[in-house]
Amino acid sequence: METLMLLTYAALCWAVFKIFKIPVNKWSLTTAVLGGVLLIGHILMGMAYYHPASRKARIFYITTPILPNVRGLVTEVPVKPNVPLKKGDVLFKIDPTPYQAKVEEVKAQLTFAQKRLQDVIKLRKRAGGSKFDIEQWRKEVATLKAQLTDAMFDLNSCVVRAPSDGYVTHIRVRPGQMAVPFPIQPMMTFVNADTATLIAGFPPEPSSNIDEGDEAEVVFPAYPGMTFQGRVTKVLPALAEGELRPTQDMVSFNRQLPQGLIPAIIELDKNISSLGLPMGVDAEVAVYGVREGYWSHISIVRRILLRMITWSHFLRFH
Repeated sequence: METLMLLTYAALCWAVFKIFKIPVNKWSLTTAVLGGVLLIGHILMGMAYYHPASRKARIFYITTPILPNVRGLVTEVPVKPNVPLKKGDVLFKIDPTPYQAKVEEVKAQLTFAQKRLQDVIKLRKRAGGSKFDIEQWRKEVATLKAQLTDAMFDLNSCVVRAPSDGYVTHIRVRPGQMAVPFPIQPMMTFVNADTATLIAGFPPEPSSNIDEGDEAEVVFPAYPGMTFQGRVTKVLPALAEGELRPTQDMVSFNRQLPQGLIPAIIELDKNISSLGLPMGVDAEVAVYGVREGYWSHISIVRRILLRMITWSHFLRFH
């Protein structure tokens, strides 16, 4: 950015010297240099504080590790990689034979227990049977109903479904593999399509001038020459650099932690899903935090520089 401003100012000085035929000497050159230092320094400080920009912006998203609730042999994987899915679509299936057998066994026991309960109730009405037997069989029926619910849950878990709208990026599950409910080794990684969020990181100094509702502009290197309008919807109140986890380590200032950037969520005015940008792509963001007063006029320079940056993305050689 500074290089672009210096080059622009140098080109402007060259044009002024040529057009007005100003003699080149130590006085004119000193005036041009000092004027450039004061002017550019003034603009840079005003922009950095009141209209901050960030090159640390990215479209973040949430993934869900797919873990089966039951252990078993994978029999079918109907899902295709990177194909949009709806919530509830089948990801893969596990052999249900042992869990179906468990359901049938518990159902048989429950049917028998219910018949026995009816018998002891009739017996008490006719011959004064034991009240304890009735309570015991009622308890047995309730226990078997709970076991049946648990067995049905395991049987239904043999079909693993999509937790939300999204897609699976890499599919390494094949029929014949063993599915194990082990948290460290998920079977798939599901990408939640509705969680894409553009977050930009800003240095702490101008953070007091970034508020919810401030106008923002975004450029993506994948689309040179295009600028997208948006708004700041949220300035996150916590930084990862200050996170403390439940360990035995005490707070120490001897470790060299980075300064950290203030994360701000940017919402674009236009839906960019049709552009085909992959989630996780980086971006550059400018926020215009002042809408009145003297420093609001400096925003035009930030806007020009941002557009010069996006046009410079065409200059990419491999």
